[in-house]
Amino acid sequence: MRHSCIFATVPLFALTLAGCGPDDSSDSNFINPATSVALTFESFDIQNEDGLPPVLPQTIFYDFYRGVEPADGEDDEGIATQLRERLNTLMGLTPSNDGTRYTSARNPMDFLQHVISSNQVDSFNRGRRLMRDSMNSGDPATYNTPDKNAQIHFTETGGNNGTEPEPDQIWVYPLLDWTSNPQLNKIFRSFQFIARAPDQNDSSPSEIASAFWSGRFANESFSVSGYNRPEFASLSFTGRSLGHGELFQEFIRNKSDMLTFLDTSGITVDGQEPDCIRVRVDYEAAEVRVFTSSGEDPTIEDDETGETSPNPAHCGNQQNGSEAIFYQSVTIDERQ
Repeated sequence: MRHSCIFATVPLFALTLAGCGPDDSSDSNFINPATSVALTFESFDIQNEDGLPPVLPQTIFYDFYRGVEPADGEDDEGIATQLRERLNTLMGLTPSNDGTRYTSARNPMDFLQHVISSNQVDSFNRGRRLMRDSMNSGDPATYNTPDKNAQIHFTETGGNNGTEPEPDQIWVYPLLDWTSNPQLNKIFRSFQFIARAPDQNDSSPSEIASAFWSGRFANESFSVSGYNRPEFASLSFTGRSLGHGELFQEFIRNKSDMLTFLDTSGITVDGQEPDCIRVRVDYEAAEVRVFTSSGEDPTIEDDETGETSPNPAHCGNQQNGSEAIFYQSVTIDERQ
């Protein structure tokens, strides 16, 4: 059965991005308008330009990158620098001179969202208009590329002097989905990226091998043009050498980001390299908490009943008070 929306369960927030399920739009009067998209761009870099509204504040890690900075007099034990260095590699970020923010981003997740927000693709524009028409009529609808056997291909042409593009100059997205739920008064969007295999002689291929993003939007603030800020969002990504990571973001109520690195951390805390690290940035309280663990499974099994339960020693299940690092951070005046 095809599902009309892919959503993320966010255990760290004790929150589910609800409202999706088996496709209930089959009786809808709306037709899925998704089509294949193949576009070329001079560059995949995203950066602010003089005289134009800034676009970097719309990128995924814009707040987190700034928000891990310790406040004056606070000791972060070097964790902010390590996290930023990891994100520079994963997300193609160029740090500023002082290293507390980034001046450009080159990654497939931010780039697709930038293309959508800049209204460059008619198919994407139709998808957002479909959501608005659906919510106005109270009739659910879905824009889904797999349902139409459609794919999205972006090619970067700058600097290759007419030669064939490198694997990291062709970005392919097998899934882009918008789904409306008038009953919940919410709109959901998700997309997936899968990288091409690097050339055998490529000594430094891009780090992201695959990624999946999903988010929930409020109907009242959803626009058919420009940037739409989600209420909640999640990003799951797999690196070629840096393991798996997850980011959960809350833009309303408890404004926070939660970043987890699994499998291989490569980040040292107290001279040790944990295999799981979770970082929570609380923007309202201006606090950063870092939880770590090594050799701990996410769940434990009861020897008598065979039932499983969350392992409180795993970094993903640890609670306030058990963090390895805690410090006050700089204040982020405006949440993305």
